[in-house]
Amino acid sequence: MLQKLTLAVLAMLVAGGAAADKGIYQNLDADQDGSISPEEAAAMPGLNDKWTNLDANADGKLDEAEFAKMEVSEPKSLDELSK
Repeated sequence: MLQKLTLAVLAMLVAGGAAADKGIYQNLDADQDGSISPEEAAAMPGLNDKWTNLDANADGKLDEAEFAKMEVSEPKSLDELSK
């Protein structure tokens, strides 16, 4: 499963920009409830390590805006996390 997700993430990164970010977010949101839980974040190595900084409203989940800030503040993050 992790290998398939990693390959999907890499394919989306190659496809480019903001559209790739939204695709990664949607892939991580396995239950499609509109947010990423810590359990879902575990599918992307390293994401849980950044959780405290990303979960700005401390509600225990990442919404799309919080996830997008990771790419803005750390442009290489998705590349690094997907390895």
